[in-house]
Amino acid sequence: MVIENKIEQRLHVFGSACHLLIGQNSPDGAESLELARKELARLESKFSSFCPDSIVDSINQSAGTGAYTRLDAEARSLFSYVNALWDQSNRLFDPTTQVLLGCYSPEGELRATAAQLQGMLKLVGWSKLELTKDGARLPLKGMEINLDDCIRPYAVDSVRKILLRRGVTNAMIEMDRDVATIGKQRDGSNWLVGVRHPKGTRAAITRLKLNDRGFAMRGNFEHRVSVAGENFGRALSPVDAQPLLGLLSVTVIAETCLTACSAASIARLKTEPAGLRWLEKLGYPWMAIDREMNCRGPLAPS
Repeated sequence: MVIENKIEQRLHVFGSACHLLIGQNSPDGAESLELARKELARLESKFSSFCPDSIVDSINQSAGTGAYTRLDAEARSLFSYVNALWDQSNRLFDPTTQVLLGCYSPEGELRATAAQLQGMLKLVGWSKLELTKDGARLPLKGMEINLDDCIRPYAVDSVRKILLRRGVTNAMIEMDRDVATIGKQRDGSNWLVGVRHPKGTRAAITRLKLNDRGFAMRGNFEHRVSVAGENFGRALSPVDAQPLLGLLSVTVIAETCLTACSAASIARLKTEPAGLRWLEKLGYPWMAIDREMNCRGPLAPS
């Protein structure tokens, strides 16, 4: 679709809405857009948890059978990245906690018995994933991994690299809560990303400049869980399946979308004080919503 000064396409990838925008002054904009679409389709079919015969689906379907799923260099690199997140988050970033979601209602209320919860916890643990020269496998039937939250920013950055190689000078790639841009808009105005926040009587939106940078937000204060008057995010501990005492949401802007995702993911899983210290130490622009619904950080609205 061609709009004023831009070529755009809207897609549904990795279970999320995706928006591609390329300035019309870029060389072969329509062809570049098609290459971007093909790259997203390639990565979705290769890694999405919901695509039959993807690497992740194969690992999940083969859980407990002893069969390995072969990994190429790209897949091994991504698994190494996930392992680094797991390690730096004190083992709280755990893609195997997907199986615990069924223990809670959509409103976040525990609906499993203590015995059922303990049974499900036996299927949790990223350290149980076996990675060898033969590939990857999960040792127990019923175990699952879901890497979509890591693959989305990787896919956004991959598309950005393709567009840069083709000489594109202004573009935006947006997928759910992961965004990357090239340059500014064709007319010189800034690329803007809207982030909702709880300041005031109603949830509001602050707009952040995002030129030649990556953006990621993890967690959603609007989908929080309230227990005995306390607010919790939706992240679950792989140790006891309880909601974590961390920040409700974290937004980060960095050089790449994947770097922003790493910072936001780890900060959200730490305790509030540790998460805030982590973000301050990194030095990236950030905003966080704490459990008292306060906006924190240099990007927080004044």
